[in-house]
Amino acid sequence: TNRSKKISYTPGELARTTMKLYRERYIEGLFLSSGAGRDQEVIMEKMIESANLLRNKYNFRGYIHLKVLPGTSLDHIKQAAEPADRLSINIETTSPIYMDEICPTKDYKNDIISRQRYIKNILKYRNLPGGQTTQLIVGGTDESDREIFDSIRYEYKKLDMRRVYYSSFHPIGGTAYEKREAQPLWREHRLYQMDWLYRIYNLDEKEIGHAFGDEGYLANTDPKTTIARETFDSPIDPNHASYRELVRIPGIGP
Repeated sequence: TNRSKKISYTPGELARTTMKLYRERYIEGLFLSSGAGRDQEVIMEKMIESANLLRNKYNFRGYIHLKVLPGTSLDHIKQAAEPADRLSINIETTSPIYMDEICPTKDYKNDIISRQRYIKNILKYRNLPGGQTTQLIVGGTDESDREIFDSIRYEYKKLDMRRVYYSSFHPIGGTAYEKREAQPLWREHRLYQMDWLYRIYNLDEKEIGHAFGDEGYLANTDPKTTIARETFDSPIDPNHASYRELVRIPGIGP
């Protein structure tokens, strides 16, 4: 196989294939993304055209999650919001310094954060049922779990992110990071638990801080149990406890 050969759908091919799968009830929606190309604006135009064909030509009523490429023009983002149910731009890492390490051609603040802020403004007048989401690679650089938590807290509070997704780093042969150590899946899992404690259980930053070690990393144990051990001075009587106390007990959810 020629590894350098690149394959892509035309908008028409993608729309027809999606509709065939949808009509035969193999799928209920489409997550539309793309690998990096020479001209991201041309790629975004094709992705938007694909989504518009589905909505306007084929009367597709399923879910569409459209991945916005970093640095995409604001006009293309506005166009993408029309056929989509959800938009997302991957932040990949936690800061401009780390972004320079993994992808020097991307401007973290301008290509990603400012575009997320633009999507936030679109949501004020355009109904996107799925809102805006993002994804972060865990361990692609040397960021600590505390740095990741601080970054996603900003995403939720300042950019109205609906969800943040985490993906443990795994090296790929033939890339600059092929010799970098893979990250354990449990680290991804523990970050999802921390995300849940912050987003669903409404634990504040100070409480969640008890789960991090001195170096800013999570142990491979339930962070809710760690936090409870650090914050409860005595056993909790469920017959007299408040909601705030009950929801902080490991094993009890909202």
